[in-house]
Amino acid sequence: MMSKKIVMTLAVAVVIAAASALSVQPVGAERLGLQLVTEGPTTEGSVLKEPAHEGDKHHKHHKGGMSRESFEAYRLKKLQEMAAYFGIPTEGKTAQQLKKELIVAKETNKEKWEAFKQEHEAKRLEHLRAIAKKHGISTEGKSVEQLHKELMESRSKQE
Repeated sequence: MMSKKIVMTLAVAVVIAAASALSVQPVGAERLGLQLVTEGPTTEGSVLKEPAHEGDKHHKHHKGGMSRESFEAYRLKKLQEMAAYFGIPTEGKTAQQLKKELIVAKETNKEKWEAFKQEHEAKRLEHLRAIAKKHGISTEGKSVEQLHKELMESRSKQE
């Protein structure tokens, strides 16, 4: 009985170690564009190297079939947009650095953060309404969640 607990504990430790080793790497602004697509992921300090795992270069992110590089570029772009809203300079900063600065900005200026969230929600609603209209789905009086659910149902029926 005791050896089973030890084995389970070791298995959990291995999984946690593997997850932390595969965690997201910092993304520099210089990785955007062709360099991002052609040269693969970078390590800290933007030193280019080959992917850590054979399949990493073409590994698809779990959402939308994005590659890791595409997802990292998307993530950096969104963080830069948020930083610009709060007046935080973004030049030469990694995604992790921007994220830390945005956390501080959210805590110090809660009203501005709430306004940002409302603007983002309104943009998302308009985007979903446009997509729903293309698919012939009525948008009158529906929330973001309702529209998203109906679009997903419509998509699953098409497949």
